[in-house]
Amino acid sequence: MVNFGELILRKFQNIAGSRYEEIIKAYQEFFLTEEEMKIPVISSILLAIDRFSPEPPEELYEVLVSYPSAMVRVVYVIDMALCTLIRETLSEEEARKFREREEALGREALGKVSRKLHELGMDFTIELIFEEKALFVEESAKEHDLLAISRHFGSESLKTHNISPLVFRIVQRVEKPVIVY
Repeated sequence: MVNFGELILRKFQNIAGSRYEEIIKAYQEFFLTEEEMKIPVISSILLAIDRFSPEPPEELYEVLVSYPSAMVRVVYVIDMALCTLIRETLSEEEARKFREREEALGREALGKVSRKLHELGMDFTIELIFEEKALFVEESAKEHDLLAISRHFGSESLKTHNISPLVFRIVQRVEKPVIVY
């Protein structure tokens, strides 16, 4: 295994003395090991979207196309807990209306993504589901080699953060590669 610390010290041994030893100690968690430098094999991709996710940008599609043999699973996730809350606090009728509006939004979003993936010649499946968003994505990501998710997933407003708290939680817990667009 390559010791990156020794490489850096050898390269910069006559420049700034022991300063590079301090830098290596401070930043050692940012150096990649040989295992981390290997490009993973991607055969399945999970693209999770919801009402807060903007349409995926062209750059994301460019990345997806770079895995031509990968199966893309596009899932529109509607928050089941919110449906339950509406039913319990307002009424069954309001919960039904909310569900219908969410399903219409989901079908529209899935239609846009599926048309684009079809144009690109990608193999894909689409689903519209009612689940607890974070748990669903965390569990489903275990079955896939790559997760793609919007930075707005699960949150309407991002005035104080660049990434929604839900996506931050997901990225921390998922052990697979993640693309946050």
